[in-house]
Amino acid sequence: MKRTFLLSAALVASTGLMAAGQTVTAVKTAYNGADIRKMTREAHTVDQYTALTQYYAARQRMFEQKAAEEMHLWAQRAEMVTPLSEKWPRPVDSARNLHDYYEYKAAQAAGLAAKYDKLADAAAR
Repeated sequence: MKRTFLLSAALVASTGLMAAGQTVTAVKTAYNGADIRKMTREAHTVDQYTALTQYYAARQRMFEQKAAEEMHLWAQRAEMVTPLSEKWPRPVDSARNLHDYYEYKAAQAAGLAAKYDKLADAAAR
């Protein structure tokens, strides 16, 4: 009975905070560049290495998704037939360049995720 009351009171309180325009966050889900640099310098435990691994794995997925979107746009723009006197860079070139950039960033994030995963494994031993 007391437990149910406390749960319902917590739910009402959190709903009231969200209605007032405030958000309740228990875990930090986004990091900025300074946070990542600091975490990289100070990482020595399995939990810290795991957090970095998860961050870079999420970035890899994000860049792979963006690359797939640009690949679709690249294919659409490649089908367009235009005169030879069009200006450079053509829209198809921009889509290809963005695709290549996102693929590069995804590979870079994958390498860093693998690096911190190895370090987490080594720290666990």
